Amino acid sequence: MKIITLILLLLIVPTAYGIEKIPADNDTYIYGLGVDTDHSNAQKFALADITQKLSTRIQSSVGISQSKSGNVTNTDTKQRTTAISQEIELPNVLVLESTKKENQWWVLVRVERKLVKLALKQQLDDLNDELSFLIEDFSESQGPSCWFTLTENNHKKEKLAALIPAYIGSGVKEEVTNPLKQQTINFDRLLKRCSYKNKYTVNYPPQAPADFKSAFEQLMKNQGYKITNQKKNTGTIEVKFTEKNTYAYKSHLNIINAELSILDELGDTKNNVKFKSKGSSFSNKKEASKKSITNLIKKIETLIIK
Repeated sequence: MKIITLILLLLIVPTAYGIEKIPADNDTYIYGLGVDTDHSNAQKFALADITQKLSTRIQSSVGISQSKSGNVTNTDTKQRTTAISQEIELPNVLVLESTKKENQWWVLVRVERKLVKLALKQQLDDLNDELSFLIEDFSESQGPSCWFTLTENNHKKEKLAALIPAYIGSGVKEEVTNPLKQQTINFDRLLKRCSYKNKYTVNYPPQAPADFKSAFEQLMKNQGYKITNQKKNTGTIEVKFTEKNTYAYKSHLNIINAELSILDELGDTKNNVKFKSKGSSFSNKKEASKKSITNLIKKIETLIIK
């Protein structure tokens, strides 16, 4: 059966099939239009349209696709919105019009600009306070603890940076946001210092092969963990594993039961995981052991790093 597909990319503009007139944004109100076959999605896309106008960091488009199979034509409309974790909270959203034409819902909404400005200010103030606390807490001491904490909270800095253009778009002067921009710079500078001092000593079991040690340390280095012989202000990585070798059905089998713990310089456990890996060979025990170590490194990358 032959299928013919037609794809049209449309801008969010009024058409003969949708809402006839969309009011222009002004100093008091911001309007948004969403289009979709599903009414709930259309409402969400209308809100996304407003966030698009608030910030140049968001791009939105509506895609309408039609596919024909025999005598049946299927229409699918999706609005794609790309943003950087904006999570803008739009207060008191009013639905002005909700119309269904040609199996498409067209939803027009409105928000009051001053309320959006207040909501954004509250979000930005809260984020700024949280980042200020973190920066002050680690300003005198950087190391693994700082690296873990700032890495875990980096999304707050990203959100702060992403909301600044929206705040300007709501109507505030750009110079008002300069302290907020400086806060993101201060956070990045501190994270850079903490990354440099994210150092660890590694405690291996006595039977740990040299090829495992080199592969493990390279893996940790690639992910920002620095291995050192120093003991001062460094974290600790505890590696434990036992090997069991068997021979059955003309095949050598090596099984490793492992446990990995990562502790910061204060002795607090940041990660702990247990797992096992296997390796087999028809040739010899050494090759089976090598394969099990390779699989062990892959599991560490999956369970610890990713």
